[in-house]
Amino acid sequence: MALYKSLKKAFTNIEDVTSLKLNIKKSCLPEELTAFKNLNSLYVQSKSLESIPDWISELTSTRLIYINSTNLAHINNEIFNLPKLEILNLSSCRIQNLNLPITTSSNLKDLNLGKNLLKSIPQNIESLEKLESLYLANNNITEISKGLLNLTNLKRLSLDSNRLTTIPLEIKDMKSLNILSIDNNAFSAEEKAQIEKELGISFTAIM
Repeated sequence: MALYKSLKKAFTNIEDVTSLKLNIKKSCLPEELTAFKNLNSLYVQSKSLESIPDWISELTSTRLIYINSTNLAHINNEIFNLPKLEILNLSSCRIQNLNLPITTSSNLKDLNLGKNLLKSIPQNIESLEKLESLYLANNNITEISKGLLNLTNLKRLSLDSNRLTTIPLEIKDMKSLNILSIDNNAFSAEEKAQIEKELGISFTAIM
């Protein structure tokens, strides 16, 4: 089992490929990726990739997907139904909104959507029932949705550097949540005092 950094070399021993690190110069992912039936990890760097295709559903052995593209704005929901996918990193893209399927068989545990253009928490986020870590820092999110509060297995939540003005106090009822990061938002002094009092959170001073 091995890591390959080019498709050409990977095709010399398809069954041996468990990890791919690719630099994509086209607007779409190469469909040849579906040939790698033992692919465990896929890392993609690109300045041209614009969307994730339907055939992503064929990567049924993949546990980790990392895609970073400054042109990626559209996410195909099929990616959330990959049976073995546990870690999905789509940070530093251009995603403005994300509507998840209402029902999903997702086993996703770690979702990173940091450094995008999101204006709200992904719709139907509660469908990711097994999610343990959610990173949404450096976006344009203005409020926390009720759906997020229903993620009963969530342990880590990062909302630093967004446009939040308030935090629902019901968030303290999320029994599994032990790390909540909300620095660099638009909280008033009064709201910060309330958050510190009710949630026991201390804000990092900006020097």
